[in-house]
Amino acid sequence: MKNINYVILSFIFVAVGCANIDESNIAVQHSYDPYVNKGKYDDVNSLQLCSENTIAEGSIHKLIELTRLTDDETIYTTFFRIDNIASTFENCNDAWGLFPTAYRHITNRIIQAIENNEIEDTEWAKKIVVDFASRYLSSLRAILIGESPSYAWAHYYYLADQPDVSRTRAVVVAMVAHLTLDLPYSLVAIDTVEDQKDDYFVLGELMIEITPDFLDDLKRYYETDAEDILNGFFFGRWIDGAFGRDTTITLSYQTIRTKSWNNRWLLEQSWGGWPAQTEIWTAFWTIDGVLATLDAAGRI
Repeated sequence: MKNINYVILSFIFVAVGCANIDESNIAVQHSYDPYVNKGKYDDVNSLQLCSENTIAEGSIHKLIELTRLTDDETIYTTFFRIDNIASTFENCNDAWGLFPTAYRHITNRIIQAIENNEIEDTEWAKKIVVDFASRYLSSLRAILIGESPSYAWAHYYYLADQPDVSRTRAVVVAMVAHLTLDLPYSLVAIDTVEDQKDDYFVLGELMIEITPDFLDDLKRYYETDAEDILNGFFFGRWIDGAFGRDTTITLSYQTIRTKSWNNRWLLEQSWGGWPAQTEIWTAFWTIDGVLATLDAAGRI
């Protein structure tokens, strides 16, 4: 359990290539324990960056700045933010960084596809990169400043803080949070239409393509071997009998993405909000239950 909870920040400047911090008091919550650490700092460069495999005040300053979104975000500023967030957590071996370590590779590959015209509607692709990522960034910012992220992201951060929870389970929960909850709302927000379905699934295939790259980084920075379960998740290559029928049926990347596409349509209907929210909630917690069982059995 991390022992940083609340830090009252004074007016500071963080040189991370983004806008300056302009709030005089920001409450930073990093975990849910009752420990409270308060202080005022005039020079962010003098602050400690890491403390016992967790981000410390200096890194928190930087992350707050990196998650401060503007109205002028592009695919390149989005990647800059994700890449630097991943590096900040990696430098501290902080498990909150499991997801951005993987997400960095995914975002980079999609940007390459846009630049190389591998996607037919590149303007739509740019919008989905920016909006989709903004939902992760906003959830991270929320928990850093003491607000409440969505139930799915709150669960990821909770799991990542638990020493008896496997890091493989935590990172898969984060991926499921992003795909089941954030994705359908992002599709609606950028006015996705049925004609963009092919591009949507092309993007999905790109994520599968770079899986080996982020598996290597998860091993390198977090000493977690997620290869077996993520090969099953993304490729359908399940080790016979290793994970059980519930896993192979429930934990399917393509099935999850198809449901998110369908939930996008439901959310657009005047009557569809509640059914979509119920489907999203049920899907997330069902998958989490499967992962919890695998973790308890020592399989992930």
